[in-house]
Amino acid sequence: IPELARHKRWKEVAESAQKMTLKSPSDPEGFFWLGTARLELHDSIGAVQALRSAQLLGMNRSILHENLGRAYYDLNQFILFQGQMEEASRLDPLNFRPNYFLGLYHLAIRSDVATALDFFSKATKLEPNDWRSLYQEGRCLELSGKASESRGYYTRAIRILEKGNEPFGWPFQGMAHLMINQDTQQALDFAKKAVEREPHEYSNHLTLAQVYERLGNIPEAIREAEIAENQNPNANRSEE
Repeated sequence: IPELARHKRWKEVAESAQKMTLKSPSDPEGFFWLGTARLELHDSIGAVQALRSAQLLGMNRSILHENLGRAYYDLNQFILFQGQMEEASRLDPLNFRPNYFLGLYHLAIRSDVATALDFFSKATKLEPNDWRSLYQEGRCLELSGKASESRGYYTRAIRILEKGNEPFGWPFQGMAHLMINQDTQQALDFAKKAVEREPHEYSNHLTLAQVYERLGNIPEAIREAEIAENQNPNANRSEE
């Protein structure tokens, strides 16, 4: 099962784990993998049920509480989410991910940039090469009016993505936003790279449309805005 999980073959993980729970119903391991697979397959209720079963059978690992917290987050059970992430951190103080997820919660749900920044800062100190934490810390700094500091975090995130050739565009989009008022041509380069890496992310096209508009290239701005609108009909309203 761990090998299937490493290759993100979550349906097969779920099938194998289900058989394991039937064969050994008192073994928490099967329920843990079943819950983890259900979480990755976006079955949050099923994930909670299986992970709670693993917990009741005696499992008390950091990753169990982390995954259970993620499932609670998806179900908008934010108090339970916070409790699980705090327990995950207590059990493994070197695990950066609970801090990352708590940062996302404070930024996305509570709109508390200062607290989010504190959690993302803890995450990047624990794991300096996690591009997601670096990007989010940079984003918080940008939202706090510290553009020059945020640029350094976006740059670090971009270097990590380029080194691993991972198909994610958020740090490139962040740099495009930063540069649009300073160097519009450079902003265009970053916006294009964001679209190239994640062509199905509407906000990348919306950012590229904004850069084209700033450059006076209205036909291209309209084209990118239409792509964003087709990918997300609420795109323009959500950015207002």
